Amino acid sequence: LIGVVWSWRLNRQRRAKNYERGLKMIPMLIHLPPSTDDIQGGGRDERDVTNEALSQAQVMYSIIASTVTKGLKSRIFGQRHMSFEIIAAEGLIKYYAVVPAVIVETVKQAVISAYPSARLEEIEPDSIFSEEVTTDQVAGGEMTLKKSFVYPISTYEDSQRDASLGILNAMSVTKVGEGIAVQILLRPTDGGWTKKSEEWVQNIKSGKKVAEAGKKAANKIVLLVKDFVQAFWRPPDAHEKYEKDPLTNLQQEEIAAIENKTKHPGFETLIRVVASSKSKDRSEAMLGGVVAAFAQFDSQNFNGFQYD
Repeated sequence: LIGVVWSWRLNRQRRAKNYERGLKMIPMLIHLPPSTDDIQGGGRDERDVTNEALSQAQVMYSIIASTVTKGLKSRIFGQRHMSFEIIAAEGLIKYYAVVPAVIVETVKQAVISAYPSARLEEIEPDSIFSEEVTTDQVAGGEMTLKKSFVYPISTYEDSQRDASLGILNAMSVTKVGEGIAVQILLRPTDGGWTKKSEEWVQNIKSGKKVAEAGKKAANKIVLLVKDFVQAFWRPPDAHEKYEKDPLTNLQQEEIAAIENKTKHPGFETLIRVVASSKSKDRSEAMLGGVVAAFAQFDSQNFNGFQYD
């Protein structure tokens, strides 16, 4: 009974904490400069310029990842979350960051470190819902990973194409009274996810399936007990040893991809897509275009997104 009461009280405190955090979120409009203002091409290959931009973006995420907190309180209530949002409404596409008040300055520093000419303005985001639209005419859902989080999605380094352009093109179809929003909720992790990735790699190297990771240890215990019981009338037999097959090229690529992902900061992430118009069919069509654009992140052998 005490355990039930404690669990109920803890869940209630978590809900109250999440509500409190929601009231302390600061929305900011990110004014982005023209693409050539921050990074001058100077006749260089476009891919080199893009790689430089990606390196600066990685610095931004590293700064945001540094906001992770440790201790019992963080374990109970979780890390503070924030969101990056792309909103298409009234013929314009805007970028927003919605951030806990206590880390506003840190996030500003992170964004400006990646885009020195950017300017952040505290302002309420545009709404994608017009007064004539009802909830029955809105379409939306979440993008989830197809496989375990240990597997990476396709990145620019893999495909050599800017997948964000496809998403922006899909969002640019909005007309007056219509809107599309992509919300990326994220919060930093304490690094525990890398341990799961390391275990996954070890299972691949040892030739074990993930679901069978504990079977080998269990079999050893069974054989030990059997030898102990039979030792009174006969010596124990040598157990058959199984030689594992050498790793295939695909398995080696799989290990390299998982290990490479652990070199970067990790975030718990939730992606939402919502489309609004005066027609349910139109909303579904606009939503479908954005969902299709996320297919650019699909990796044939590793991971990708699916609409849920």
